[in-house]
Amino acid sequence: MIVTYDQEVDAIYFKLTENKIHSTEPETDRIIIDYDNNNNIVGIEVLDFYYLVRKGLNVADLPFPENERLTACQYFNIPVTA
Repeated sequence: MIVTYDQEVDAIYFKLTENKIHSTEPETDRIIIDYDNNNNIVGIEVLDFYYLVRKGLNVADLPFPENERLTACQYFNIPVTA
């Protein structure tokens, strides 16, 4: 998993595979999922990430593959100072 965070806009992207993005679907107005040709998740983008974490968003709310959940958890447990 490769994770990028843009502090200026409070957006995080979890890149789960190197597969080419075939389609992008909004899960909600702040959560966007990228899929490959086989409908596997390539990446998950969360806009207003720390705002949503403060409101209760956690790793269980997103469609992470089981083998990536532990890695993803560390990003949800960072203390929010904004």
